[in-house]
Amino acid sequence: MQTSQKATAMTGKTANRERRGRPSHRDDLRSELLAAACEFVAREGHEGLSIRKLAEEIGVSPGAPYHHFPDRRSLLVAVALEGYRTMFEASEQAAAASTESALFINLLHFIRFAAANSNMFTLMYESELVRPRLSPELAEAQDVGFRLLRSEVIAATQHLSEYERSLRIATIWSAIFGFALQTNRAMLRGQPMEPMPDELAPEIVRQALRLLA
Repeated sequence: MQTSQKATAMTGKTANRERRGRPSHRDDLRSELLAAACEFVAREGHEGLSIRKLAEEIGVSPGAPYHHFPDRRSLLVAVALEGYRTMFEASEQAAAASTESALFINLLHFIRFAAANSNMFTLMYESELVRPRLSPELAEAQDVGFRLLRSEVIAATQHLSEYERSLRIATIWSAIFGFALQTNRAMLRGQPMEPMPDELAPEIVRQALRLLA
């Protein structure tokens, strides 16, 4: 009986090793790993994410993810970049479907993205990827958004000097990012007779854009 139980246990272990080894040969393992990592961050935050835990999430051997992500930081960078891609893509779609100005929609969407994706937003803007120095990969992604903001502001402020325009861009971004950050941290709470943060968001954007008049 004991011999039979041992044999069954050994067979189970062998089957488990084989099962966990096979996924490492999947055609698009990187995409599967990245999708699982994004889901983990959205659900639990980035702090608890590790290469080993990611391997367990999708049932591959502990070493399999290292073929695609050399270390935890490279994994977090990839997840954050996926966050930027998703944010920009959704913002473009919202702007295309709205009669409001693209600048208004993009800024409003940024605030709402922070509120709806708090864990991802934290990774993108408040994690070790931005402190003490901004990751070059994230810097490039953030520049995409900043260039878009700048081009839209330039189009609306031909009457301003470059210096005045730069001041307004810095002020607008400070207002929008500050509001998004406080919303993400639940620092803004609607009091009785006061609007909730999501109700405030459009007006915050409108007030910020008054600087372009």
